[in-house]
Amino acid sequence: MTRPIAYISIPCALALAPLVAAAEPAPRTLFGQPLPEVAEPTDEEIAARRAAFEKYLEDNDLIRSGGVVMPRAAAEGDRSAAPDPNYAWNTPPKRHTVFLNFFGGPLTGGTNSALMQSPCIQGGSVQYKPFQRSEQEALAIIQVFEDAMKPFGVRIAYEKAPPNHLPYSMVMMGGKPQDIGLPNGVLGVACNLDCGDTWWRDTTFAFTEVAGDIQVLGTTALQEAAHAWGLDHIDGQDNIMYPYATFGKKVWADTCTPYNDATGGIGCTYVHDEFCGENGGAQNDVAELMAYFGANSVDDVPPTVKLLTPTDGQVFDAGADVVVEAEVTDNFEGFGWRLMIPEADLEQPAYKNEKQWSLKPPKGTYTVRVEALDHDGNIGFAEAVIHVGVEPPPDPTTGTPTTSDTEGDSTGTDPTGDSETDGDSDASGASNVTSASDTQGPGSPNSDESGCNCASAPVSRDMSVWMIALAGLGLVRRRRR
Repeated sequence: MTRPIAYISIPCALALAPLVAAAEPAPRTLFGQPLPEVAEPTDEEIAARRAAFEKYLEDNDLIRSGGVVMPRAAAEGDRSAAPDPNYAWNTPPKRHTVFLNFFGGPLTGGTNSALMQSPCIQGGSVQYKPFQRSEQEALAIIQVFEDAMKPFGVRIAYEKAPPNHLPYSMVMMGGKPQDIGLPNGVLGVACNLDCGDTWWRDTTFAFTEVAGDIQVLGTTALQEAAHAWGLDHIDGQDNIMYPYATFGKKVWADTCTPYNDATGGIGCTYVHDEFCGENGGAQNDVAELMAYFGANSVDDVPPTVKLLTPTDGQVFDAGADVVVEAEVTDNFEGFGWRLMIPEADLEQPAYKNEKQWSLKPPKGTYTVRVEALDHDGNIGFAEAVIHVGVEPPPDPTTGTPTTSDTEGDSTGTDPTGDSETDGDSDASGASNVTSASDTQGPGSPNSDESGCNCASAPVSRDMSVWMIALAGLGLVRRRRR
């Protein structure tokens, strides 16, 4: 919010003195960072965004049922197209990070939060507004979110986005539904109700300019994030997944609680049935979140990276294909990794879980590095120096070119600047480097819950969008192994 400018009357005796221009108001900041000023969308822009979103629904055979958007077939009770969700509970839990984005930014259509994408955005890019309230209110909302997620293996980031190669979901904390072409009357939206949490890079919205109560806003952010993990609406005004905004602290339901379809259909019944029985018509929030994320605990074990090809010192002919292949593992699923070649200014996050890349670098000497990061900031990497179309430098002790068949490099420093701790090399020569996490904000947020009251009449909390089959949308989803 722009601060008011104070106007000062000039006495007549000073009328001939040089006038001093009024100082520009200082830019707003949040967590020590400046916030951009974003103009309100025009009526024409809002209409265009709404038309593009409606076309998106029509093109993908989606319908809006109350406050929920889902495939037409699902609305008619057809579950034959539901994907096999066995991985959601037959594999160990993963770790995860949620980025509460109070800074806004340019959004485009798509499904990757690290690329600032959301299926809610149709018809071009949108410069999304940042949080318009005080830092004290932002910290209070964060506290609501952290308190609810404390039992689970989920980390919360808010001062800056996590590195792109770490899988994280994002909640946009700001704006109004009209800003992205949605109608009035919703506090949040998830355009990717992700049954079984198959994709880990969803973007959702909590419209913080709509309601004033801090607890309501924090609960809205929680609910939208949870829709992107596959949770639906249920009964009980004290539950986080209750579809209407009510005052007071909310909790995750830890028993099988009946669905509430007052604002729209239930999209992930085939998942909830695995926890509550096929005829239960109910959802157990805690059971599902524990299946996905597990109980909270400290993770001080870095990922392990083994570079299979190329080998350190390997020489390639000019124009040859260089195949990079790595093995990447960790004690928890949910971690991410990237391919890096600093000399070529190449950094390629493994968005599709790839572990093999084919390159054709020009002549030169390069450091090929595969680096992995988990949600507690532990780093593991392996690297090899290769020579393309050039001879390796001579060994200073023998005078002959240096070549090696070892896999990786056991250096104890991290050339990316993320860590300066000693590495712990395994027998293969691959190095694991640990560092403190830079994906989390301060540990003692202010929990002041002051704020204006929102309307006393029930307000639909969100307009959840159930994503249709991937083949139909051309989306890429990553399943847990």
